Amino acid sequence: MEERFDNDKIISTDEINELLGKLKFLEEESIQIMSTKGGKNNQRFESWAVGKIMAMEHLNREVMYKVFRSLWYTKEEVHFVALKEGAVIVKFSCLEDRSQILNNMPWLFDKCLFSMAPFVKGKNIASYEFWLSPFWLRVYNIPIEVMDRQLALDVGNAIGELMAIDWKDRNGAWTEFMRLKVKIDISKPLRRVMKFASEDGGEMIGVIKYERLPNFCYMCGMIGHNTKKCQNSTEGVGINDSNLHYGSWIRVPIMNPDQDKNMRRNGVEIVKTTIHTNEDKEES
Repeated sequence: MEERFDNDKIISTDEINELLGKLKFLEEESIQIMSTKGGKNNQRFESWAVGKIMAMEHLNREVMYKVFRSLWYTKEEVHFVALKEGAVIVKFSCLEDRSQILNNMPWLFDKCLFSMAPFVKGKNIASYEFWLSPFWLRVYNIPIEVMDRQLALDVGNAIGELMAIDWKDRNGAWTEFMRLKVKIDISKPLRRVMKFASEDGGEMIGVIKYERLPNFCYMCGMIGHNTKKCQNSTEGVGINDSNLHYGSWIRVPIMNPDQDKNMRRNGVEIVKTTIHTNEDKEES
């Protein structure tokens, strides 16, 4: 986090700490103020989260807060506190609420990604890895005979950090696609394909589609801006299908509730999660 002083010079938290280490405090400056909050209130930060809208647009935060409150159905009230650089403290009142919301990421507002992480006491806001976000994705065009758990592990960890495997379809087996929950680095272009080497020396190419994908650029494949605002586009060159490397095909189509119900699987295997309590259950 950065602070701005009267001379308009920006100084970082590390520079402030270095400056304080050189000071010799006056007697009046050495007096400490003790917090009078009780133990229960003092530990409430343990159920907080930190979030940030990962987009170039300046969105209406108050509207965003209202939308998330209506979507989340938390057991207890949730409060939002705006910070600098677009970050937001999300004050959940209990760990169960926080775990449920973080395990159901990604969350979108106005088609923009709201990236979230557990609040850590004393951690600099600039140190949170907002660029890492989980997504459910589907890998198509994989022969049924090679689909197994090991392949799911290999594919997921090649794309990012594998968090969960959606094991089976309604009939107890994979058929059309492999469905995985993966934490990906959104500071890099979205991955579109996964290549596999066959035993006979040939090559198979799986196509990746993402569920609940926010706005992204069809030119460079980056989340956070659209094609018109892409800084990687060549000035004077028109945008058309011939020079776009991405498209709407990378999204999983939004289904109505009845269609979505028919696509549900029989179980989700948690591979790795950092937001976890004994009562947590991964949602699909």
